[in-house]
Formats: sequence, C-alpha cells, structure tokens
Amino acid sequence: MKQEEAKFRDVLPVAIVSWTGALLEWLDFYTYAILAKVLANIYFPSHDPIASLLAAFAALAIGFLFRPLGALMFGKIGDQFGRKVSFLTAITMMMIGTLGIAILPGYATLGVIASIGIFILRIIQGLALGGGYGAAITYLGEFTPDHLRGLITGFLFTTPAFGMAIAGNLASILQNYFGLEAFQAYGWRWCFVIAGLVVFIVALIIQILYKETPVFTALKQIRRVTSAPIKELFTNKYYLWLFLLAWIGVIGAHGPIWYTNQLYIKYYMEKFGITPGDSGKILAYATYVVLWTYLFFGWISDKIGRRPILLFGIYGNALLFPITFYLIKNYVNPPDYTMLFILTAAGTFMNGIGYSGAMSAMLLELFPAKIRTTAIGFTYNMGYGVFGGLTPFMITLLYKFTNNLYLSIIIWSTIVPMIMGLLYLFKGWETKGVRIWEELSAEKFAHKALILPSNISIGEAMKEMQKEGHRIAIVTENGKYLGIVEERSLLKSLIAGYTIKSPLKEVVIDVDAVIDSARIIDAIVLIQQTGVKGVAVVDKNGNILGYIDPRFVFNEVAIISAGIKKPFTERIKVKEFMNPPITVKDNTLVIEVTKIMSEKDIGFLPVISSDTGKLVGVISEKDLMSILCCDITNKDKPVKEFMIKDVITISPDSTLKEALEKFIDHKIRHLPVVKDDRVVGVVSVKDVLKLI
Repeated sequence: MKQEEAKFRDVLPVAIVSWTGALLEWLDFYTYAILAKVLANIYFPSHDPIASLLAAFAALAIGFLFRPLGALMFGKIGDQFGRKVSFLTAITMMMIGTLGIAILPGYATLGVIASIGIFILRIIQGLALGGGYGAAITYLGEFTPDHLRGLITGFLFTTPAFGMAIAGNLASILQNYFGLEAFQAYGWRWCFVIAGLVVFIVALIIQILYKETPVFTALKQIRRVTSAPIKELFTNKYYLWLFLLAWIGVIGAHGPIWYTNQLYIKYYMEKFGITPGDSGKILAYATYVVLWTYLFFGWISDKIGRRPILLFGIYGNALLFPITFYLIKNYVNPPDYTMLFILTAAGTFMNGIGYSGAMSAMLLELFPAKIRTTAIGFTYNMGYGVFGGLTPFMITLLYKFTNNLYLSIIIWSTIVPMIMGLLYLFKGWETKGVRIWEELSAEKFAHKALILPSNISIGEAMKEMQKEGHRIAIVTENGKYLGIVEERSLLKSLIAGYTIKSPLKEVVIDVDAVIDSARIIDAIVLIQQTGVKGVAVVDKNGNILGYIDPRFVFNEVAIISAGIKKPFTERIKVKEFMNPPITVKDNTLVIEVTKIMSEKDIGFLPVISSDTGKLVGVISEKDLMSILCCDITNKDKPVKEFMIKDVITISPDSTLKEALEKFIDHKIRHLPVVKDDRVVGVVSVKDVLKLI
C-alpha cells in the first residue's frame, strides 16, 4: 500500500470555505474596532474625550481578552466532537454578537445598561473569534499536504487584514452614503447588519457542503479522541512547554506588532489631523497591496523553514516602528498621502512575513492531533488576543503616563516584542518536515512481529506462534515479504487437507503490507477488507518493521477500563446484548471442533456435558494450536481431554460493568453466559466495545 498524499485540487474547496468563514468572522469582529470612536459617543459618552475613547477601547479589548476562553471552549468541542462542528458553532455565535450590536439601543435610551450590553456582546464576539479562528486553522491545516502547508494555510492569515480592510471600506462607503452626521447617528448600524447576515449565509454553506477533517475522522475511528483536551494541555509538562514557547516566543511577540501595523497606525494618523475616512482608506489600500505576502512567506517557509521567517517577522518589524512613526509626523501636516501610504504599506508588508503561513504551519506541526484545536486556538488567542488586542488600550494608557505618544508606541510595540521573541530565538526549533499525520501513521502503531521463513512447516510455525504468544506471523522468502499466516488460517489449512509437515508457503495469505508512512486508518481498512487479523508494516525499501493489530490500535484494554467508570454500565444487563450460544459436547473430536470454529469463523466455544447439557469447559483457537502443533493424532481425541475446565462465567442478570471487570481482571476475551449451569449465551470483548 502506498502512502496517500493530498493534492492541491482536493484541498482547494476546503481552503475556500475556511478562508471565507474566517474572513467574515474577522469582518464582524473588526467592524467594532473601525467604529470605536463613533461607538464611544453612542455607548460611553463623557466630558473627557480620552476617557470616552478609553472606555470604547476597553470594550474593544474585552473582546480580545475573552478570545483565549473561547479558544478553550471551542477547542474542546473541536478536539472532542470535530473541527467542523467547532468552526460552524463559532461562526453562528459571532453572527449573534454582531447582529446584537446592530440593534442595541445607545446610552441615551438605556443608560448604563447600553454600556453593559456592548461589553456583553463584545464578549460573545470574543468567545466566537477565539474558538472559530483556531478551529479554522486546524480544519484547513489537517487537509493540506505537508509540502504545501505554509502556502495553503497562509490563505487564512490574509483574513484578519482583509477583514479589517473590508470593514474600513464598508464604513467609508456607508458614511458617504448616509453623510457624516446620519452615519454617526444611526448609519453605522448597517455595518453590523451587513456583516452579520453574510456570516449567516456562509454558515449554511459550511453546514450543507463540507465534511470533517481526515485527521479527526481517523482519531475518532481508532478511538484516540480525548474528552479532556484542556486538562491534557495544562497537565502534560511537554504540551505545556510547547504552549509557552509558541505563546510567548512567537505569537505573543508578534501580537503587539500586528495590531500596531493594522490598527493603531490609523489612530496615530488621526491624532495628527488625518480624517478618519482618509486614514481608513490609507490602511485599507496598504493592506490590499501586500495581502500576497501572507501566502508568499508561507510558501518560502515551505522551502527554507518556519523559524527564520518567524524571527525576521518579529525583529525586522519591531525595529521598523521607530523609523515609521517618526516619519509619519513629518507627512501629516500638510498631508502627503503618497508617503503616508508608503509608510503604512511598509508595516503591512512586514506583517506578512511574521504573520504568514509560516506561523500557522508551525502551530499545526508543533501540537499533537488529539489536542490540536485547543492548543492552536488557545496559543494564538493568548498571543494575539491578549498581547495584541491590548495594543490600543496599552499605548493609550502609556500615553496617559508618559504624555509622549511616540515613546508609548516604541515601548509597547518594539521593546516588549523583542524581549519576548528571545524565548523562541534561543529555545525554539525548526518544525518544517514534521508530518501532522506522523502520530497517526502505521509506523507509530506497529508492534514487534514474529517473522518466519516460508520453508518451515505448518507445525513448526504453530509452535513458534504459541511460544511467542502471537496470533499472526509474517512470512518471508529470501528475506522479502511474502504474506502472513494466523491462528485461524493454519487451523483451516489442516481441515483443508494440509498436514503439520506442509511448508508454510503453501498456506500463506497473500495480503499487502502497508508502508510505514501510510495512515493507520488505511491499514485498518485493509485489514477489514481482507478479513485478516493484522498486516505487516514495511519501510520504503521493503524491510519489515512490525505488524498492525487492531486490538492494540483501538486500545481495547484502556477503553474497557474507562467503560467500567461510566454510570450507564451498571444499568445494562448482560441478557440485553449477549449472543446466542454455539456449543460443542465434551465427546466431540478435536478435528470436529476445529471444523466448527472454521465454518462459523469463531475463536471460542463453550463445551457442554453430553450427558447433562451443563457447561463443563471451554476451548479456543489458541488451545487448538497447542493441541495440534505437536501431535496430529490429537485431532481424533475428544475435546474433553484438552478443554479448559476452570471457566469464568457470568449470569444473564449481571451488569455490563461486571462483564467489563471480568474481562480486565482475568485477561479474557469471551464469557459464557450461564443460568442453572447451562449456557444461554456468549459475550465477547467485541460486543462490549460496541456499547461503550
């Protein structure tokens, strides 16, 4: 089996819907940021303009501050129930918050309740964005091929800047349509109405057309989905270190930089006399002309690595601010729009280096699949939501103390990021080349195999399998993989006329091996399609690395142990799910027992007394292997001479929990269900796994 690789054309539809959904979330979220000064008068009127603006910025900041909590909320949904579910739920929640702002009466009507209401709606938006964007990165990233991860996920990093630019243009268009006075009175509400309704349409498209990611689907199918991703993130020391490295050293370091370039520069120009409409246009057009950089530097990171791109994005950008903001003051009075555009575009260009597909690829490659949505969302939003989102508020606060706006910007947007970036500079490593399928590859689930040459006899093979405790063996010829044999297939071969002296190559099962980099779920599908109990794992040169056994893949022991703790297992009775019994009498010959097992395709039989019909023992495939491998004449002896007489049983009125406990305590896979010493059913590990 060859490794399956995603192609760009397969990823494109997913990229489009992920990009659109993320874009509209940012549009909704940033509409408030663009209109902060207008909303300050509507919801936070004050005789002190700076105090009023601080209140508006506080409402802006609270949306950012709640983003990490949203990341945890929706991260848990994404890691436990699916990336698509998380993404879709977050988008719907964003629509509610946005339309809520559109219809919320102002301070003049509701008084302080209006101010509280705007804070609550911003919290809703913050929760939604915190969960939605991390889910979008994970959703798209888990569809992308390894060699294009930076480029394709770089599409998503255009959405914050593009969303802000569209929000600015939308506000400008509506302001021109309504006129300044009418816009500030009521026209601004249409910005939120339009943004909210478009999100609703996209949410419907996602729900109808798009499916779950292949990575989460694989996690779910092999029962590796965690029910406590938040706990794992914070209690696993290695996961916690990964979070701190990415949060402080990369995302947090770049957060103030991005929001200074994409948000505060607008307020800075207005401080020196540029009108809000003009500053919005400058920022919007400067953003549009450099959107390609988010993809380009993601693509570059696919070639040279994530780390150099991210470090240059932090330090190159931070060191640009002292120059940019010093020069802006020289071109605002009289306004030189060309130079203001160039200076603004220089910053947005640098944003496209650090805030590019290199960052999303690094986050996807850093965290394991089972906590990926939670970890990416929380890390991203702690960095951009907390450190980044506080940028307007912190610069304004520093200005309150220093009375020097230029110095305030340099402290928060140059010095702080450069200090934080030192952690990644000295402790970070390159993640390029990491396969996000790695933990779900066949190699990770391979167990040490019993390898047998094709020229040994069936009897010798049976002895080796008994001695090593293997239910399958891999067969080679001249050192090359030939196929497999298993307990049941060897027993069937004896029924079919082969002897214990027949060479193994005559009864080998011709089934493909899986390459080590293949997805584990593909190996499981191969096992199910061929009806075998396991398959070999080989490297690209054909060397045998081990074998895949579904029992270990599905982690049966752990699942049964966890099932014991579930309350519902005490309510279900064994008689509700037991199977009708297939039994043999104690005087049945071993060869006949072997035939029954082969024909019924089962590996366990209760043995009943030929006189009383009561249970007297059990026999399994493994027992038959031991009986027949050494002395073929045993086949003509009655099964009562070899059956296991010390039988673990359970009653029909026992609970599922009791059955689970017996499977674990006695390390068995089958339980005869007995009433008045007679077999009335059988339950197996396979049966209970379906229930729990």
